[in-house]
Amino acid sequence: MKIVLVIAVILGFGATLAGGYFVPGIEQPRLPSLTSVVANGGRSEQFVIRLPADRLTATDGEAGGLRARRGEGAMLLPAKLMAEPVLVEHFKIRDSGGSVVGVAARHWNGDASGATTTWAFLIPSRGAAVFSAPGESRGMLEASLRERGYAAGRAWDGAVELMVTRPDAPGILAAGTKEFANLSGAYLETWMVAGVSEDGELRGSIMLDTVTWSPPASEPL
Repeated sequence: MKIVLVIAVILGFGATLAGGYFVPGIEQPRLPSLTSVVANGGRSEQFVIRLPADRLTATDGEAGGLRARRGEGAMLLPAKLMAEPVLVEHFKIRDSGGSVVGVAARHWNGDASGATTTWAFLIPSRGAAVFSAPGESRGMLEASLRERGYAAGRAWDGAVELMVTRPDAPGILAAGTKEFANLSGAYLETWMVAGVSEDGELRGSIMLDTVTWSPPASEPL
């Protein structure tokens, strides 16, 4: 029941953001999908988030560390959802050519059974997609930055690459609508951090490399 509630919250936030950002009631022009065919069937597509330009908002929970934006722009979640470490982030998402094509919500939750990550994409004219994977360990980003000389309260420039999901354990496409309906899929998430400002604002990008395919008739959807 909690998973259903969390997904409902994510999709609700995503729908609200999409409504405000893309202006409801106007049919949105469809940008060409920048996909390529993979050798064993299916198609690959990369989505990119540029930081800080594409960050819209995040929860104010302590679990987020540098990734949680505090202050007036922070989202306040109900106390019931904050009983365990949780971070919800909202972004604009771009295709590999740099064009903004939609919005996304990322939910990270850490409990006694382990961390989980859920991405919800909303791309007008194409549909919605929900991706799921085991989550990164809490504080992984900060630990990697400290290894390269970062200290809280000081500006830092450098290069940190974090593979949140790995090729031997990719995330999966859990659900989809319209263009993403009735598909199987996998994704890899990579964080590329190039700097941190004095007040903790990240500079860099998030790469989401997806592969989707139509399942065989014998494979359950």
